[in-house]
Amino acid sequence: CELVRQAYGDAYLTAHFEVPGEMFTLAMEAKARGMGVVGSTSNILDFIAAKLQGALQESFAQRLVFVLGTESGMITSIVRKVQGMLREANRHDLEVEIVFPVNAQAITTQQQGRGNEAEPVELPGSNIAVLPGAAIGEGCSLQGGCASCPYMKMNSLNALLSIAHRVGDAAGEAMLEGFKPRAYTDKVDGMSMAQAGCVPILHMRHFSQQKQLSDSLVQDVTSRNAAAVASQ
Repeated sequence: CELVRQAYGDAYLTAHFEVPGEMFTLAMEAKARGMGVVGSTSNILDFIAAKLQGALQESFAQRLVFVLGTESGMITSIVRKVQGMLREANRHDLEVEIVFPVNAQAITTQQQGRGNEAEPVELPGSNIAVLPGAAIGEGCSLQGGCASCPYMKMNSLNALLSIAHRVGDAAGEAMLEGFKPRAYTDKVDGMSMAQAGCVPILHMRHFSQQKQLSDSLVQDVTSRNAAAVASQ
């Protein structure tokens, strides 16, 4: 993230709610000066479109740079949106660059091996020198892991349908039994782990829909440690 701050200090910074804290902080700082956004994928897309629309109102050539703090699967929707806007405006003098801040431990190059294997990794295509994502394993790290999440790539429509077709069928449900998540008995402020995990997601959904923080989140943030502070 320090490299992002130094090399892309004049770029627009975007961050999903779930990115690591360092990238989240950079995007919040950029947002305060009108150069960033923190929100859902739709919020990020709307921000990019708004900045491009502003550039289209100008008559001179520009190059807009956006640091994208979210999963790389979003690039398709961004490219389609940007290309559509440029095509409609018939502008060929504007460029939009998307930068993924990928941790150095979560990329694959032609020189590195896969695990303990000596053979180098063969990347697809003749001109590709690096790909986001670790050569083996999930590629996650404290610094943010990879920009291309292998688990999100598993969430395809075909995968969803294959699960749905097994529900209600005795043999299918017997097969799914082994994939049930482990139930946690721990409590967080009286809530189950599942209930506690849904709290930030619901806050994020409210922010995405209403464009403002929920009253319950504001109340929680302002009062959670009020008693402890008052006793000091």
